[in-house]
Amino acid sequence: MNAFLKNAYQSHHALEIIFSSLRWFFLVLSIVVFAIQHINNPVEWKITLFVLLVIFGFLYMGISDYYLHKSPEGSKMYVMMTKGGPFFDFVAFSALVPLTGGLDSPLFPLAYLIILHVAVYWRFLGGMIAAGFFTLVYSVIFFVQAQEATSVHSMIHYVSAVLFLLLIGGLGGIIVSRERKHQWENSLLVEAANRDYLTNLANHRSFQECLRNDLLDQKSFYLALTDIDKFKAINDKYGHVTGDKVLRRIGEILTSVLSNKEGKAFRYGGEEFALILYYAEEFDVKKVLDEMKQAVASHVFYDKGEAFTVTMSFGSAKQNGERPNQLVEKVDKLLYAAKNGGRNRIVLAEVG
Repeated sequence: MNAFLKNAYQSHHALEIIFSSLRWFFLVLSIVVFAIQHINNPVEWKITLFVLLVIFGFLYMGISDYYLHKSPEGSKMYVMMTKGGPFFDFVAFSALVPLTGGLDSPLFPLAYLIILHVAVYWRFLGGMIAAGFFTLVYSVIFFVQAQEATSVHSMIHYVSAVLFLLLIGGLGGIIVSRERKHQWENSLLVEAANRDYLTNLANHRSFQECLRNDLLDQKSFYLALTDIDKFKAINDKYGHVTGDKVLRRIGEILTSVLSNKEGKAFRYGGEEFALILYYAEEFDVKKVLDEMKQAVASHVFYDKGEAFTVTMSFGSAKQNGERPNQLVEKVDKLLYAAKNGGRNRIVLAEVG
């Protein structure tokens, strides 16, 4: 339960699941409330309208739940169904409240929940606009029900309710805006802690976490370690500033090659990089590593008008249920076999 609430705090998706569950609960509650209120004094047109509303609710909520659970987050249908939810809620509310007692309807407090839902996506402005629409609905119901001249007491009740709706919209929007800013700042800190500033690749810490999680999840992947051949000589000859430029460009090349591949690149440390490649076949891994090796070797670097090139060596093996340190040690030996075998080459673990 605590884990789910934590996810709801951090994730729009988990929050949408909560709102979806609440819709089903309040739909059932609406049926019960309507039945109790009209069982002894049925009004045909109200029953017909309510039944149509319930059918529409079941259809919309069923379709919405399907896309909520089956569509990828961010897809067109997912966004349409989740962000369209508050609009459906408002329409349903505007019909249900007059059918279940108007201002005395036990369903009226749903307005506060819907306003907060709107504020999640559209913050202060959204909260205030939603509060304005609900104020309009409340005003229409109030003056229709009044029929005769309203008393001072009823006007005080009306003004208080309107102020409370606007207060929920404003404060809800402010609170959500502050939370969004806080989450954004935290995400920047997490990103900074997990990314290498020079190459813009994920850093060693990210690599260890990713490797551990992938092994725990029993994912099928190849681990590859690679480093720049004779990088110390580059630093000695051209200086560390140029050496940093080489590292930065290597990071860009690895990212570019993996942009349409199934894998992740990390800066392991110094001139060494780590790759997690989500392929089941050695042929596919060899193809990706060959592309990287050729892309690096063919790139021309310049220092004060002098051109030079670099090469990289690769060692790679498929995970076989080892512990993280065991897998890294196995692949590291393959990398050194590549370097000892002449550099600018790929050594894959022998199958068997």
